[in-house]
Amino acid sequence: MATTAPTMTKTGDFATSEPDEAHAWLRSVYPDYQPEQASSSKEFRFRGSHTQLGRSGVTRLQYSMSADNNVTPSDVLLIVEPAGGVLRVSRGRGEDVVVPPGTPVLFPPHQAVSALWADADAGCVCLQAADVERVAVETTGIEGTAVRFTGVAPMTPALAQQWHDTVRRLIGAVLRDPELLANPLVEAQLTQLLAAAALDTFPSTRLASHRRIPPGYAAPAVVRRAIQFMEDNAERETTLSEIAEASGVGPRALQAAFLRHHDTTPTSYARRVRLERAHRDLQVADPDGWDTVPGVGARWGFADADRFVDAYQQAYSRSPGQTLRS
Repeated sequence: MATTAPTMTKTGDFATSEPDEAHAWLRSVYPDYQPEQASSSKEFRFRGSHTQLGRSGVTRLQYSMSADNNVTPSDVLLIVEPAGGVLRVSRGRGEDVVVPPGTPVLFPPHQAVSALWADADAGCVCLQAADVERVAVETTGIEGTAVRFTGVAPMTPALAQQWHDTVRRLIGAVLRDPELLANPLVEAQLTQLLAAAALDTFPSTRLASHRRIPPGYAAPAVVRRAIQFMEDNAERETTLSEIAEASGVGPRALQAAFLRHHDTTPTSYARRVRLERAHRDLQVADPDGWDTVPGVGARWGFADADRFVDAYQQAYSRSPGQTLRS
């Protein structure tokens, strides 16, 4: 796991009327992008911007011409949400989806996808496949190699809206306050929440294993060692594999132990530990000092202030603001 402070990098807005320049810019952002010959009776216009948020990336594209492009198999998961124009996505096995504005579509990792753009205006979120697979393992106990997306369209319109709302809230919070991403816990939480939202939105093999208790037994002593490791490392991101190694068992056995003894996953328990640390900071903070509720939440990895308030309210039956002022 990387321990250095993450950074937010922005390419700046790029605009051109030359298709070759537009495709070169797209290849610089997405190396697996392969443009094919395109034509249009209209004057070509392209505008793009890309921001790298730790291991996640966010892109905005306006693409005026009709073009049939390919994305080759890679280790990247891309979710595109058009705001206008026409976007048609094709994958093997006869899957061909016309994506209406406001609906996200998945370009799954390790699979070739073809996209037909026509006067498209779209936002894109890019995630590393390894991060998505890790989140699937941590929330279900399945092996990472078993995670495979089985469709490119959201499972329901409600889930499509949920993805839209999640991205707008999370990305908006970080872009409004870039200093948030200077905290490795915030970067990890951003990746975790986006990956979980992708797994919740699009059909995958994860569904068949959701909440499955994996085989294996771990004694309560193993759980105690895991909890001690979480307590000792609450100020940084810890992965399921790290916690399991410190506990002396494999990840699947540790999952089984926590589900059996605490009815939760190890990673959820680790978030509970960080919430307790935030609670302590709020208790001792000077209400007239520099500490704020969002600041304390971000310190312990809660980039989304609304989620922090909801989690705190549920855990302590009062708002974090009440604790800070008391």
